Amino acid sequence: MPATLTPALRGEAHNSGEETVTSRCVIIATLHQLKAEHELLSVRVPGCDDTASSAILAVREDQECYYLDELNLAPAHKAFLRKRKAIIYCRLQGMEVRMPCQLLKASSDKGIALYKIGLPKRIVRVQRRQHFRLRLNGGLVVPVTVPRLEGHRASGEAFDLSTGGLGAFIHTSDIPSRGQILSEVTIALPQAPSFKTSVEIRFARLDEIHHSLRVGCRFVSLDKNQERLIAHFLAEQQRKRRRHNPT
Repeated sequence: MPATLTPALRGEAHNSGEETVTSRCVIIATLHQLKAEHELLSVRVPGCDDTASSAILAVREDQECYYLDELNLAPAHKAFLRKRKAIIYCRLQGMEVRMPCQLLKASSDKGIALYKIGLPKRIVRVQRRQHFRLRLNGGLVVPVTVPRLEGHRASGEAFDLSTGGLGAFIHTSDIPSRGQILSEVTIALPQAPSFKTSVEIRFARLDEIHHSLRVGCRFVSLDKNQERLIAHFLAEQQRKRRRHNPT
């Protein structure tokens, strides 16, 4: 995300209420961050029963638009081309975000649809997250092993972690469904004993950049000792970051 947009995300309200944002600068910064973090977008098109998935490919504020990847469901894609509007739902740093989506132009690249979307005039944010979530740096590896994912064993690494859940890249092409429970998932924190727990899939998408399955999960069977283990790890990482980046 461009450095000039970073201040736009500072000092935002963190409450449990619904907030309508009309600041162009904040809206653009939000779009850039959704792209930079490869966040999964849920797209609901009028007249289509199923919710499709997509992701932001590029943001062009000078053209008053951004570009959206092809919807993963053919009926939603066809309905979007007809209706030319939709509602996007997503999560960003503990907030639920929803915004109107107005199709300006549809094209294709190597047979894959590409949508040019007008910059929204407003977005709505709702703070939901109850747990501090730490984005893991590239040099900090937290292995994750799933013994049974669509019938296969798979492994990967967490990219963020909290006492409420985690995000991870899993080296597999199998895609679990939203709400699916994965049992006996092993998490290995650095310099700590590994532990097993169950997680609920909140989102899952194949990430072409990392060539892996990108998942967001909620812990459903974390005991008090495991919760304290994660909390201690998060606190220690925060202390290290403050020492290296004092404010």
